[in-house]
Amino acid sequence: MTPGTDVSTSLLLLNEDVLCKILELLLHAGGLNEFSQTSRQVRAACMPVLFRRCFCPVEFRPPGPQMFLPSSAWPHVQYLMVRDDCLDKFNPDSTLCFVLGGPLVDQWLQGMPRLHSVTLYQCGEEPHGLSWRALQSVLSLPVIREFKLDQLHFCPELLPSDELRIEPTGHLTSFEYLLRKRADPYYIESPYTAQPNYNDEMRALSITLAALQETLEILTLATESAPIHLFAQNPWPRLRRLALRGEPSDSLLSSLLSSVSHLLNLQSLVLKFSSTKDIPVRTGIIWRGAHTDPFPCPVLEELVVTYPDSADPLFDHLPPTLRTLSLCCWRHLYHEYLSPYRQWDPSDAPRPLLLLSSAEMHEVLRRSRTTMLRHLTLEYRANDGDDEFLQYIAQNYPLLTRLKLIRYRPAGVDDVPIERIARLLRPLAQLSELKIHLDHPEMPLPGLALMLGAGGFYSKSSMDEFRLVVDEMADVFARELSSSVNILSIFTPTAPRRSNWARFRVVHGRALQEEE
Repeated sequence: MTPGTDVSTSLLLLNEDVLCKILELLLHAGGLNEFSQTSRQVRAACMPVLFRRCFCPVEFRPPGPQMFLPSSAWPHVQYLMVRDDCLDKFNPDSTLCFVLGGPLVDQWLQGMPRLHSVTLYQCGEEPHGLSWRALQSVLSLPVIREFKLDQLHFCPELLPSDELRIEPTGHLTSFEYLLRKRADPYYIESPYTAQPNYNDEMRALSITLAALQETLEILTLATESAPIHLFAQNPWPRLRRLALRGEPSDSLLSSLLSSVSHLLNLQSLVLKFSSTKDIPVRTGIIWRGAHTDPFPCPVLEELVVTYPDSADPLFDHLPPTLRTLSLCCWRHLYHEYLSPYRQWDPSDAPRPLLLLSSAEMHEVLRRSRTTMLRHLTLEYRANDGDDEFLQYIAQNYPLLTRLKLIRYRPAGVDDVPIERIARLLRPLAQLSELKIHLDHPEMPLPGLALMLGAGGFYSKSSMDEFRLVVDEMADVFARELSSSVNILSIFTPTAPRRSNWARFRVVHGRALQEEE
């Protein structure tokens, strides 16, 4: 390097691939923004990496494009995430958002030639959503491949001027519509709050999905407005993953499997059905066909069923192609242990009554005959059949590489046989990752929060004591499990609140905790 040459500028002389790798390393290390300010040439080289992913909170309709995102960044944006912080959500007369609309979606997004993915979301749970015109504009963008609407309703209200048609772009491969209802018992919805019109949502979704069905590979829908009839009316030649989330109606359950029987390329079916809020009950029997009928999706590799019913004939018909199976609650019951608003001991709450026992889960697995599984997730309450159940898993799923067990103690039992559980799972010779919750009686619970939205409070001494318990549990599993295991995760409030899982690397039979 000649004397006086600027080091940062000289980096621009590197091979383009090498330069890109260096910029990516700086991005993940947190120093790319500072590096980009060393010169104009360096700034220009960093722009595609700096602005590849952009996050924009929106509180009001921006008066101009520069107030949304500098136009100099537009050519580089590939992944755009917009958070709706507007006050329209508190309007008692309408559920429509009038901020995410107008030139923002009609013009400005059109000026992002590399835009690959658009995510629109809100943090709250107010009934609030996008107008048909706004959705029409976003979904008609010729460049996007992925669209995600999270906690915002899909056209919760049709206006008289709305024309229900959409031009398919021929490129959209992923469409995700996610809704979560409040599960907290303390929450009472105001009778004056405007409610979404699910019939309007279903009409808008029907038109949209019919136009997109030829290219979609991933589809997630809310049960309240899912146009289930569309699956039988269209070929969906590329659909590989279908997820349905929410409280299912009996009509949806009764037609579900017959509708998806047309999806011959479906590899993943995720049924995250919630139990009713007021009186917790299982979501219902899924298999409504004859006992001799084959499973409708011949190449299915992943199946997720929440609140499974041991009497469901579904488990007698699972295909041999299955590689991933999840039978659990939604949300997992352990989240209730961390709720600062609970007015009961989580072990005695109504929803745990929906758990299958060890013996019932054992019978479900025995009937399913899915011995080629690689990944297995189970949530259950232990009973006298616990040892036989764990032995069955260890002996009949030799190819398992990932296992997640969410085990709750029997009522009135304060002992957790950690070492015995670990030894029963030892025969899993290909297991590389174990994720486990054992409902340890010493796990601290949060104190009552005094204000809505607070996270509750823990005793420091109880947290310090339980951190030692978690470390001891990790050491037992690291010592007793097969040498193939290299990752171990234990559910605990002592872990970072973002995940609530303490993660350990297993090295030569020792558990070494990873820091986030």
